[in-house]
Amino acid sequence: MPIVSLSVSDPILKKFEEAMKRRGYSSRSEAFREAMKDFVDAEEWSLPSGRNALILAVLYDRDEPKVQLSRLRHNYEEIRTMLHTHLDEVNCLEVFIAEGVNSRLKEIVHAVRGIRGIKQIKFINTVSEV
Repeated sequence: MPIVSLSVSDPILKKFEEAMKRRGYSSRSEAFREAMKDFVDAEEWSLPSGRNALILAVLYDRDEPKVQLSRLRHNYEEIRTMLHTHLDEVNCLEVFIAEGVNSRLKEIVHAVRGIRGIKQIKFINTVSEV
């Protein structure tokens, strides 16, 4: 594994080490590697022709968008898995796992955002070809 050195200011290094400890990293190298992977993932997500994996969590009102969310699975072959759970009497959580070309994954996120009754969307994208 190549060794890379870098210069940072004392204040940012102090904040980095505090965050590193809170997250449980055993070394700066481990934390920097993870930060670099996140940086690469974010850049790869911006490429329309790149391929990524996507985890999309959707919180919604139990009585609203069930049919529309179900249709997504049939409209996007990139969706590999869906997981559904009831959080309480009013709220449901749907988790989608998808893999494919970035432009199609972004379409999925956009389609979900357009569904009435969606309360919150969170997603994680990562490079699927490392």
